[in-house]
Amino acid sequence: MAFDYKSEYARYKRYYQSLEPAFKKPANRAYTAIIFSFLVVSLFGWYAIRPTMQTIVTLKREIIDKTDIDIKMEEKISALIEAQAAYQNIESTLPLLNQALPETSDAVRGAAQLQALAQDMHVTIANLSLSSIPLTTDSLKTSKQTPANTLSFFPLSLTVSGSYRDVTMFIQGILNLRRMITITSMNFAPSGVSVAVASGSANQTSTYVQLDLKLNVYYLP
Repeated sequence: MAFDYKSEYARYKRYYQSLEPAFKKPANRAYTAIIFSFLVVSLFGWYAIRPTMQTIVTLKREIIDKTDIDIKMEEKISALIEAQAAYQNIESTLPLLNQALPETSDAVRGAAQLQALAQDMHVTIANLSLSSIPLTTDSLKTSKQTPANTLSFFPLSLTVSGSYRDVTMFIQGILNLRRMITITSMNFAPSGVSVAVASGSANQTSTYVQLDLKLNVYYLP
Protein backbone atom coordinates (compact mmCIF):
# COMPACT_ATOMS: atom_id res chain seq x y z
CA MET A 1 0.00 0.00 0.00
CA ALA A 2 1.51 3.35 -1.10
CA PHE A 3 2.06 6.06 1.48
CA ASP A 4 -0.13 9.09 0.79
CA TYR A 5 1.63 11.97 2.49
CA LYS A 6 -1.10 14.45 1.57
CA SER A 7 -3.78 12.56 3.47
CA GLU A 8 -1.43 11.98 6.44
CA TYR A 9 -0.48 15.64 6.55
CA ALA A 10 -4.11 16.67 6.50
CA ARG A 11 -4.94 14.29 9.33
CA TYR A 12 -2.10 15.50 11.64
CA LYS A 13 -2.86 19.10 10.74
CA ARG A 14 -6.42 18.66 11.97
CA TYR A 15 -5.02 17.07 15.18
CA TYR A 16 -2.71 19.96 15.96
CA GLN A 17 -5.41 22.46 15.08
CA SER A 18 -7.76 20.77 17.58
CA LEU A 19 -5.08 21.14 20.34
CA GLU A 20 -4.37 24.77 19.55
CA PRO A 21 -7.39 26.18 21.46
CA ALA A 22 -6.37 24.19 24.54
CA PHE A 23 -2.85 25.64 24.52
CA LYS A 24 -4.23 29.16 24.20
CA LYS A 25 -5.93 28.90 27.62
CA PRO A 26 -3.77 30.61 30.33
CA ALA A 27 -4.11 27.78 32.84
CA ASN A 28 -3.12 25.14 30.30
CA ARG A 29 -0.17 27.23 29.15
CA ALA A 30 0.97 27.66 32.78
CA TYR A 31 0.72 23.93 33.49
CA THR A 32 2.57 23.16 30.27
CA ALA A 33 5.32 25.62 31.15
CA ILE A 34 5.67 24.11 34.61
CA ILE A 35 5.85 20.58 33.25
CA PHE A 36 8.49 21.51 30.68
CA SER A 37 10.42 23.42 33.35
CA PHE A 38 10.50 20.31 35.55
CA LEU A 39 11.65 18.24 32.59
CA VAL A 40 14.42 20.73 31.77
CA VAL A 41 15.56 20.91 35.44
CA SER A 42 15.52 17.12 35.69
CA LEU A 43 17.60 16.69 32.55
CA PHE A 44 19.98 19.44 33.63
CA GLY A 45 20.31 17.86 37.08
CA TRP A 46 20.99 14.43 35.63
CA TYR A 47 23.62 15.50 33.12
CA ALA A 48 25.19 18.51 34.87
CA ILE A 49 24.43 18.71 38.60
CA ARG A 50 24.74 14.97 39.33
CA PRO A 51 28.43 14.69 38.28
CA THR A 52 29.17 17.83 40.27
CA MET A 53 27.49 16.41 43.36
CA GLN A 54 29.38 13.15 42.96
CA THR A 55 32.63 15.11 42.75
CA ILE A 56 31.75 17.06 45.90
CA VAL A 57 30.93 13.86 47.81
CA THR A 58 34.19 12.26 46.65
CA LEU A 59 36.21 15.31 47.68
CA LYS A 60 34.55 15.41 51.11
CA ARG A 61 35.37 11.73 51.60
CA GLU A 62 39.00 12.35 50.61
CA ILE A 63 39.19 15.28 53.02
CA ILE A 64 37.90 13.11 55.87
CA ASP A 65 40.35 10.31 55.00
CA LYS A 66 43.29 12.70 54.76
CA THR A 67 42.28 14.32 58.03
CA ASP A 68 42.36 10.91 59.72
CA ILE A 69 45.76 10.20 58.17
CA ASP A 70 47.04 13.58 59.34
CA ILE A 71 45.86 12.87 62.90
CA LYS A 72 47.54 9.45 62.88
CA MET A 73 50.77 10.96 61.51
CA GLU A 74 50.76 13.58 64.26
CA GLU A 75 50.29 10.83 66.85
CA LYS A 76 53.22 8.88 65.38
CA ILE A 77 55.39 12.00 65.32
CA SER A 78 54.54 12.66 68.98
CA ALA A 79 55.40 9.04 69.83
CA LEU A 80 58.73 9.35 67.98
CA ILE A 81 59.54 12.56 69.84
CA GLU A 82 58.79 10.87 73.17
CA ALA A 83 60.89 7.85 72.17
CA GLN A 84 63.76 10.14 71.16
CA ALA A 85 63.56 11.95 74.51
CA ALA A 86 63.50 8.63 76.38
CA TYR A 87 66.50 7.41 74.37
CA GLN A 88 68.46 10.56 75.17
CA ASN A 89 67.71 10.08 78.86
CA ILE A 90 69.17 6.55 78.90
CA GLU A 91 71.84 7.01 76.23
CA SER A 92 74.56 7.52 78.82
CA THR A 93 73.67 4.21 80.52
CA LEU A 94 73.68 2.08 77.36
CA PRO A 95 77.36 1.11 77.78
CA LEU A 96 76.46 -0.27 81.23
CA LEU A 97 73.65 -2.29 79.66
CA ASN A 98 76.06 -3.70 77.09
CA GLN A 99 78.40 -4.69 79.90
CA ALA A 100 75.59 -6.35 81.85
CA LEU A 101 74.12 -8.16 78.83
CA PRO A 102 76.54 -8.35 75.90
CA GLU A 103 75.26 -9.30 72.46
CA THR A 104 77.36 -12.48 72.42
CA SER A 105 78.16 -15.02 75.12
CA ASP A 106 81.54 -13.32 75.67
CA ALA A 107 82.55 -16.28 77.86
CA VAL A 108 86.25 -15.45 77.89
CA ARG A 109 85.64 -11.98 79.32
CA GLY A 110 83.18 -13.40 81.86
CA ALA A 111 85.78 -15.89 83.08
CA ALA A 112 88.43 -13.16 83.16
CA GLN A 113 86.18 -10.98 85.34
CA LEU A 114 85.82 -13.82 87.84
CA GLN A 115 89.56 -14.41 87.87
CA ALA A 116 90.23 -10.70 88.45
CA LEU A 117 87.64 -10.65 91.24
CA ALA A 118 89.25 -13.70 92.88
CA GLN A 119 92.62 -11.98 92.78
CA ASP A 120 91.19 -8.81 94.36
CA MET A 121 89.48 -10.83 97.11
CA HIS A 122 92.62 -12.91 97.81
CA VAL A 123 91.02 -16.24 96.98
CA THR A 124 92.43 -18.93 94.73
CA ILE A 125 90.51 -20.45 91.82
CA ALA A 126 91.29 -24.16 91.87
CA ASN A 127 88.97 -25.11 89.03
CA LEU A 128 86.91 -23.29 86.41
CA SER A 129 84.87 -25.06 83.72
CA LEU A 130 82.56 -23.87 80.96
CA SER A 131 79.94 -25.88 79.12
CA SER A 132 79.65 -25.86 75.35
CA ILE A 133 78.40 -22.40 74.35
CA PRO A 134 77.83 -20.53 71.06
CA LEU A 135 80.68 -18.08 70.46
CA THR A 136 78.94 -15.91 67.85
CA THR A 137 75.45 -14.56 67.27
CA ASP A 138 75.14 -16.43 63.95
CA SER A 139 75.67 -19.80 65.59
CA LEU A 140 73.07 -18.91 68.20
CA LYS A 141 70.47 -17.98 65.58
CA THR A 142 70.87 -21.35 63.87
CA SER A 143 70.15 -23.15 67.13
CA LYS A 144 66.58 -24.45 67.39
CA GLN A 145 66.71 -24.62 71.19
CA THR A 146 67.50 -20.93 71.80
CA PRO A 147 65.55 -18.42 69.69
CA ALA A 148 67.17 -15.12 68.81
CA ASN A 149 66.48 -11.89 70.74
CA THR A 150 65.81 -13.73 74.01
CA LEU A 151 67.73 -13.66 77.27
CA SER A 152 70.23 -16.52 77.18
CA PHE A 153 72.88 -17.83 79.53
CA PHE A 154 75.65 -20.35 79.74
CA PRO A 155 76.53 -22.34 82.91
CA LEU A 156 79.91 -21.90 84.58
CA SER A 157 81.35 -23.91 87.46
CA LEU A 158 84.32 -22.95 89.61
CA THR A 159 85.99 -23.92 92.85
CA VAL A 160 87.74 -21.33 94.99
CA SER A 161 89.60 -21.57 98.24
CA GLY A 162 90.60 -19.01 100.83
CA SER A 163 89.67 -17.68 104.20
CA TYR A 164 85.99 -17.69 105.08
CA ARG A 165 85.94 -13.89 105.13
CA ASP A 166 87.58 -13.58 101.71
CA VAL A 167 85.33 -16.26 100.19
CA THR A 168 82.20 -14.52 101.44
CA MET A 169 83.48 -11.23 100.01
CA PHE A 170 84.14 -13.05 96.73
CA ILE A 171 80.49 -14.19 96.64
CA GLN A 172 79.30 -10.63 97.32
CA GLY A 173 81.64 -9.40 94.59
CA ILE A 174 80.03 -11.78 92.06
CA LEU A 175 76.62 -10.31 92.89
CA ASN A 176 78.00 -6.78 92.47
CA LEU A 177 79.60 -7.39 89.08
CA ARG A 178 78.20 -5.40 86.16
CA ARG A 179 77.89 -8.62 84.18
CA MET A 180 74.56 -10.28 84.97
CA ILE A 181 75.43 -13.49 86.83
CA THR A 182 73.26 -15.60 89.11
CA ILE A 183 74.37 -18.25 91.59
CA THR A 184 72.46 -21.50 91.15
CA SER A 185 74.41 -23.69 93.57
CA MET A 186 76.87 -23.01 96.38
CA ASN A 187 78.67 -25.52 98.62
CA PHE A 188 81.15 -24.73 101.40
CA ALA A 189 83.72 -27.30 102.54
CA PRO A 190 85.78 -26.27 105.60
CA SER A 191 89.36 -27.46 105.40
CA GLY A 192 90.06 -27.23 109.14
CA VAL A 193 93.02 -24.92 108.53
CA SER A 194 93.15 -21.50 110.19
CA VAL A 195 94.94 -18.59 108.59
CA ALA A 196 95.83 -15.15 109.91
CA VAL A 197 93.63 -12.34 108.68
CA ALA A 198 94.45 -8.67 109.26
CA SER A 199 91.57 -6.73 110.79
CA GLY A 200 92.44 -3.13 111.57
CA SER A 201 95.43 -3.06 113.86
CA ALA A 202 94.94 -6.62 115.16
CA ASN A 203 95.42 -9.99 113.54
CA GLN A 204 92.60 -12.51 113.74
CA THR A 205 92.33 -16.10 112.59
CA SER A 206 89.82 -17.27 110.00
CA THR A 207 88.90 -20.77 108.86
CA TYR A 208 90.26 -21.79 105.48
CA VAL A 209 87.38 -23.01 103.28
CA GLN A 210 86.75 -24.34 99.82
CA LEU A 211 83.73 -23.14 97.86
CA ASP A 212 82.09 -24.88 94.91
CA LEU A 213 79.95 -22.53 92.83
CA LYS A 214 77.65 -23.07 89.88
CA LEU A 215 76.74 -19.90 88.00
CA ASN A 216 74.58 -18.79 85.10
CA VAL A 217 76.20 -16.04 83.03
CA TYR A 218 73.65 -14.13 80.91
CA TYR A 219 73.82 -12.39 77.54
CA LEU A 220 71.30 -10.97 75.07
CA PRO A 221 71.87 -12.25 71.52
